[in-house]
Amino acid sequence: MANINMTQNKYSGYFKNHYHAKLSAEDIELSQKWLYPQWKLIRENTELSKKSKVLEIGSGFGGFYSYLSQVVESSSYTGIELDKEAVKFCKNFFKTGNFANISIKQFQSKNRFDYIFAFEVLEHLNDPFEAIRKIHSLLNKSGVFIGSSPYPYPKNVLADRTHRYVIHPANWTKLFIEASFKYVSIYPMSFIPFIWRLNKHLNFRIPFYIPFNGFISTALIIASK
Repeated sequence: MANINMTQNKYSGYFKNHYHAKLSAEDIELSQKWLYPQWKLIRENTELSKKSKVLEIGSGFGGFYSYLSQVVESSSYTGIELDKEAVKFCKNFFKTGNFANISIKQFQSKNRFDYIFAFEVLEHLNDPFEAIRKIHSLLNKSGVFIGSSPYPYPKNVLADRTHRYVIHPANWTKLFIEASFKYVSIYPMSFIPFIWRLNKHLNFRIPFYIPFNGFISTALIIASK
């Protein structure tokens, strides 16, 4: 329990300290702009519905939930997050959904989920393979995991002091297959610097990885049981 508490303390105030977030509606709007290409790809490749049971690991300050809530019933959503200030903000701002300050290692549920999301989370975990195995156990028999992790350029390894496993997409594929997922698809995603902040429709996916400074390159992972 001490190790789990230490991990949670490490993420206390994470979004304010690392992203200089104010935990406001403006932060949610910015997150929506950033996540728009991912959301489009998800809508094209999934059958999300009102009744879909959803778990989001690393729910942050609710940027992705603001999209999900347009499709999925709030009672079907659970978001877990280690930054307790972000959890408190989401509870007060949305007043819907189920947000909890808990780690994936601690998380327990009698329910099984249709979809589990985790954007830019896997690289932070102390034991990503253990977490992927748990994700597999939390999905129903036809469940789908969707998440992202930065491409292992040195700039991405060093971008955040809490990064532990910034690994190649092929390695993520191996870990998901070893954790008994049947199908794994990787979608390369790069984004032009800064313009995504202006308007979500200016934020489009470049379907390959770009090593140059300023460009953001990440791998979107879709894994099915």
